Amino acid sequence: MDKILLWSLLLIFSGSQASRPLAQRNIEFAVDLYQAICLSHKNNIIFSPLGTTLGLGMVQLGAKGKAQQQIRQTLKLQETSAGEEFSVLKSFFSAISEKKQEFTFNLANALYLQEGFTVKEQYLHSNKEFFQSAIKLVDFQDAKTSAETISTWVESKTDGKIKDMFSGEDFGPLTRLILVNAVYFKGDWKQKFTKENTQLMNFTKKDGAAVKIPMMKALVRTKYGYFSGSSMNYQVLELPYKGDEFSLIIVLPAEDVNIEEMEKQITAHQILKWFSEMQEEEVEVSLPRFQVEQKLDFKEALYSLNITEIFSGGCDLSGITDSAEVFISQVMQHVFFEINEDGSEAATSAGMHIPVIMSLAQNQFIANHPFLFIVKNNPTESILFMGRVTNPDTQKMKGRDLDSL
Repeated sequence: MDKILLWSLLLIFSGSQASRPLAQRNIEFAVDLYQAICLSHKNNIIFSPLGTTLGLGMVQLGAKGKAQQQIRQTLKLQETSAGEEFSVLKSFFSAISEKKQEFTFNLANALYLQEGFTVKEQYLHSNKEFFQSAIKLVDFQDAKTSAETISTWVESKTDGKIKDMFSGEDFGPLTRLILVNAVYFKGDWKQKFTKENTQLMNFTKKDGAAVKIPMMKALVRTKYGYFSGSSMNYQVLELPYKGDEFSLIIVLPAEDVNIEEMEKQITAHQILKWFSEMQEEEVEVSLPRFQVEQKLDFKEALYSLNITEIFSGGCDLSGITDSAEVFISQVMQHVFFEINEDGSEAATSAGMHIPVIMSLAQNQFIANHPFLFIVKNNPTESILFMGRVTNPDTQKMKGRDLDSL
């Protein structure tokens, strides 16, 4: 049952039929959005296709005409009624909360409207029922107070991990509606790395410069694949989280392959091929300990994907309010993502530690240069997070963490 519910969340509008084409459409949207983000971000990237889909779903619930049509086309939704699209979301949130002991998965959705605008009761009810989202009124004329109010709400919904999401400079005199989406995920590895084996090693950044970073090491038996295509070679590695519901997929190009060239060739079909063709093998893994935290305004990326109408003053959001002045001014997402030896901040002594016995495995996976990563739900092959690491963030690590290596 949980598998069906999770799929229904990630493929919000796709109905109850579980099949590969539905997973493919979800991944197609994730790839489209990733490539759009790459156009304006050259370094580390982290975003949540799940969060973006939920956020756009919140808007679609109240959009009409061209605004609704553009969202549905970009999300590759089937023609179906709203009841079929959202019917299982409420059950999913209950199911996911019951598994909190296996992972931390915090998702905060909210629409902030300028005071004086009346929101329709049906829209309020539907958002609360399907998305567990809050709709709040603020006075954007008092930009500083509004920023503090929204940031405090986000912080409370993400266990304090995402702070200061907005500042007063983010709002202007014409701000009418802010869509906020904050995501926080961490999980324990199924097979943990041993901290004693972590060593300082060189990581070659995209510009060719080298930086010292903590490199985690382990010998693991896991799904692995070596792929070739369009004159480029790369490795794909799967590291499952405890409980096997989620996995981290690392895509590592060969050292002579430009990561931006590889990104251009990624397709939903290719990603599904990785998932299906990886085989369980013994692999020597060297993976950076890293943090990626990023706040993105998706307006430019969504424009490039032909979602433009919701940002114009003439868009039809009459399902939200009767006011003709309302339009979306920002679509913000803030994601915090961390990889360490435990896989989770809430480190426990449970779990099997895999000793590092190098040179015994036939396969070596050494992530000492830029790579892509995906966090997927295994039962559905749906993507929760997607991004790349071009420079592991050592600036935010505590000095003692590096001194101990």
